[in-house]
Amino acid sequence: MTLATLPDGGTHPTIELGELLHQYQLSLVLIAGSDELTAARPVQWVHVSELEDPTPFLPARTVLLTTGARFDAVQDQTEADAYARRLIDAGTSALGVAVGLHWDRVPASLVAACDRLGLPLFRVPYDTAFIEIVQTTARLLDAQTRDRDIWAIDSQRAVTTASLHRDGLGAAVREAAARLGRWVGITDRSGRLVEFASFPGSVAPQPDWIRRETRHLVERGLSAGRIGGEKSAEGTPSAGLQMQALGRQGQILGVLVVADAGAPDTAERTLLGLIAALATVQLEHRAGIGAAQASLRGAILELLISGQIPLAERLAEGTLTRIPAGAIAVVRYRSPAEPDPSFTEDLLSLDAGSPGLIGASYAEAPLIVAETRHLPAVRRLLVAHHLPAGISERGTLTGLSELLGQADRALEHALASVAVTPVDYRPELHGGVLRLLAGQPEAASRAAALLGPVRHHDERHDDRIEESLATWLAHHGQTSPAASELGIHRHTLKARVQTAASLLQLDLDSPDARAELWAALTLAPR
Repeated sequence: MTLATLPDGGTHPTIELGELLHQYQLSLVLIAGSDELTAARPVQWVHVSELEDPTPFLPARTVLLTTGARFDAVQDQTEADAYARRLIDAGTSALGVAVGLHWDRVPASLVAACDRLGLPLFRVPYDTAFIEIVQTTARLLDAQTRDRDIWAIDSQRAVTTASLHRDGLGAAVREAAARLGRWVGITDRSGRLVEFASFPGSVAPQPDWIRRETRHLVERGLSAGRIGGEKSAEGTPSAGLQMQALGRQGQILGVLVVADAGAPDTAERTLLGLIAALATVQLEHRAGIGAAQASLRGAILELLISGQIPLAERLAEGTLTRIPAGAIAVVRYRSPAEPDPSFTEDLLSLDAGSPGLIGASYAEAPLIVAETRHLPAVRRLLVAHHLPAGISERGTLTGLSELLGQADRALEHALASVAVTPVDYRPELHGGVLRLLAGQPEAASRAAALLGPVRHHDERHDDRIEESLATWLAHHGQTSPAASELGIHRHTLKARVQTAASLLQLDLDSPDARAELWAALTLAPR
């Protein structure tokens, strides 16, 4: 079945010109303008006109029938060329000329014009009435429409049945791709494909392209759109996109993306609408929209963090939450100062399309526990919304409490350094023993007391003993590099270090003394 696109964006069923010409009872004979594509030309209707210029009244993809009553004007080759050109410009599929009334033969000038310009021209015998051609065309179009209606009903039934399987959304998408004969996908709000089914012979789309166009659709608040194709990495042109937003008014959960094959007819639009409705229901269920589902996720996370994994698994049985398995990571992030509806919807969409990911609030701060395969999508979401975040090392559920501590430490570093991207945990982010001492007020006061003589000396004499001592210790007691950094002579630095040892009454050759002094400088900075 072929379809004609109407000016208003709708479609109309068409038949192929070859199918009409091969109706033996009509005895139509193609005499000019034929090539290898002629038989496949779409025909939307048949129109009869005896006007010298009927093109203002001809819709595209129409077969024009005439007895040639006004063909005296096309005896000249120039006029015949102009007549054929006007019909081609109007999108006429073919021209049929009756013989035996005004002309015994089709004018040679018109035959030459149609042959040269590529307009199919066929002869209509005297015994074939124009009304018979019109009725035959109508019958063929009706047959196409009935076939399309049957296809639509069968396709809707098959997709609905597939959606009842355990993997309902995936099965429905695969069935839809088989019925449509091209690839079909479902993305979350961020544009990540959560379900995809290809079709043999179709060029697979680029995920980054789909993600980009989906984000544009969501950000513009559109409900649907069509995008032209782009070339793949190998240079092969891909099909364009037909996109339809999934969700309810003001709450988009994802987007249905289908390879573009021209404007869909009513049957395809109905099937795509059914797929969109089924996908919306499935995504809403996956997302667990509502306070009850959020509370359930929070309870499951608390059990997992406390090490009660069997109880958490029992609580998650029969729910829409699937506990992460295998290699996991913990993500902590700082919520925006003001609620951001788009971030909330993006997070719900990510949760909806990502089994093995749980997001909830823990200890009055948002927390995500996810299988490592979901980390790229989580990173993109946090970066897109400019949220500081910390990500733990990879581990398992049995070490979830430790991973949580790592994510918290990484988040602290992200907030302190104003990082523009999520910070991954590294052991060096910890300050070790010094970090533990920093939390003790007594440690800071004792450090200040130890450094008191040096600081009192610097204030009285406007000297730089403390600065020189700190630089010398940072260079592990090596005089030359420390003096170079300070911009002084190494003998000057030696003298200052000796002054510090005298004021502090410490043997600075002792590792214990150096360690205690370095700790004091760290815990009680000037």
